[in-house]
Amino acid sequence: MRTIPALLVTVGLVASLTACASGSASAGECTAPAPGNASEAVSASGAIGAKPTVHVPSPLTTKRTEVSVLHQGSGRVLGEGSPAVIEYTVVDGATGKTLQTSGYKGTTSPITVGSTNGGALGNALECARVGDRLAIVVSKKALQNGSTTTAKVQQDAAVVVADVVDGFASRADGRPQVAADGMPAVVLAPNGAPGITVPATAAPSTDQVHLLRKGSGREITAKDTAVVKYTAVNWGTNSTVAGSSWTDGSGAVTVPLAPGNQIAASIRKALIGKQVGDQVLAVVKQNGTTYAYVFDLLGVMPR
Repeated sequence: MRTIPALLVTVGLVASLTACASGSASAGECTAPAPGNASEAVSASGAIGAKPTVHVPSPLTTKRTEVSVLHQGSGRVLGEGSPAVIEYTVVDGATGKTLQTSGYKGTTSPITVGSTNGGALGNALECARVGDRLAIVVSKKALQNGSTTTAKVQQDAAVVVADVVDGFASRADGRPQVAADGMPAVVLAPNGAPGITVPATAAPSTDQVHLLRKGSGREITAKDTAVVKYTAVNWGTNSTVAGSSWTDGSGAVTVPLAPGNQIAASIRKALIGKQVGDQVLAVVKQNGTTYAYVFDLLGVMPR
């Protein structure tokens, strides 16, 4: 899974690696990459979520990202900012040989649709549904460097057969709650990214956890790996952003909550027992510095 941002673990602070109101999208609110001759030529058989048998007529080339739906799912539609959990097989379009697979063991980290780190693959998942099997054809160069631009000439292709096994809202979609006195003020951008302003007063002497939004999803337990977006600022006169998955290119990150995963105890305590859809304000002290976190709890990884 994706490396845990250092801000959330028990060691010291180091640099961390527009959705609708409900946090999901409908087919009319997103723009999927179009299919093409290359993606339409790909076929795959086998159960969704299990390693498929893939046929790619080689050599295969492309000028752009092409996406064909091999199997239509019926789950959530994934829009900009939605984390998607996929199982995948990558095939060399020049030779038809398999280059890589996800392992199909349920251990792949989410890719956030439209995120910088998601690159060409993240953009290819726009408008996908949970349950889809997609034939994604991109140039090898685009897959390697994350480029999403259209090439002027045909290029050697890579084929990704991706099963969308789960997907989550792009932001916390719970009911707004009354703000607590003396706590940081939180203002949301149109896409849900929080801006945090700490009071001019001294930081609390003990850790504080408050709900900014109350979700209605399943309870998060100590056995779960939570899927979250977060922003953290240090509490002080010159308060600055210490880390944010909204702006560092990663989108959503995974936070394993089981003991022994190096997650700071204060972060585990702030998240365990909350519900999917919650937005949580946590004011915690780590290594002598007080931080104000805002977590959007988007879901839990499949087990």
